[in-house]
Amino acid sequence: MDLKVTDFSAGYNYNMVVNNISFFLPSGTLTALVGPNGCGKTTLLKGLCHLIPHTGTAILHPGQKQLPEVDLSRYPSRKLARYISYIPQRSGIHIPLRALDVVLMGFQPFLPLLSSPGKTHIRKALTALACVGMEDCTFADFQTLSEGQKQLCVLARALVQNTQLLLFDEPDSALDFPNRHKILHTIRQTLCHKQKTGLLVLHDLSIALDYCDQLILMKDGGLAALLYPQTEPPEELSRKLSGVYGPVRVFRRDGHCFLLPCPVTDI
Repeated sequence: MDLKVTDFSAGYNYNMVVNNISFFLPSGTLTALVGPNGCGKTTLLKGLCHLIPHTGTAILHPGQKQLPEVDLSRYPSRKLARYISYIPQRSGIHIPLRALDVVLMGFQPFLPLLSSPGKTHIRKALTALACVGMEDCTFADFQTLSEGQKQLCVLARALVQNTQLLLFDEPDSALDFPNRHKILHTIRQTLCHKQKTGLLVLHDLSIALDYCDQLILMKDGGLAALLYPQTEPPEELSRKLSGVYGPVRVFRRDGHCFLLPCPVTDI
């Protein structure tokens, strides 16, 4: 399903941090929200999840015309969780739970109230843990895991939740170099193979340019530019990013993008 966001605003205590932003995310693609600290990236994700006050529309469009659109802005939280998976910077889990139990929480929006996951759910949870390389921690106490391991478990929970839209707030923030690339590769492969839509907040512009189909560049709570790393020339990418971050230069080599700061005279 594609996601169309129109005139979307979000904020706290009636103070809108994100103002009237509109964008389109095609199915099967990964999009990064980038921009300076405080520009509204996390606020936008929380608004889309109904965690904070918001206005505007967010509509999932099915690929088949006979299926109805899904207006996410009208759904209560439990029903919304059938369409959106949200992976925050921190898990918010502070009680003793096995890693397996954390992953099984992804099935809750689809189960009747007071029901528990069954054997089929457990098999799917074990598969998801293996997918993110956490099978050795299946029965470990979630609280004893490193922050990076916790993030991988929460990613496995999102995979079993099997929603059409996945939202990630800095999924690589607590990961070392190999796991950072592993988690982004896993996210991208999942979206592509299952035709899901992904939106994530990233601070590392080189990572964003290398893994994402589209970048939404934000500034002061609004949309500064849209970037398409796979199709736009490096000079155009450099120009757009320099308008927000100051002088930078994007290079493309062997199919990968790299970004470096540069003197003003070089732009």
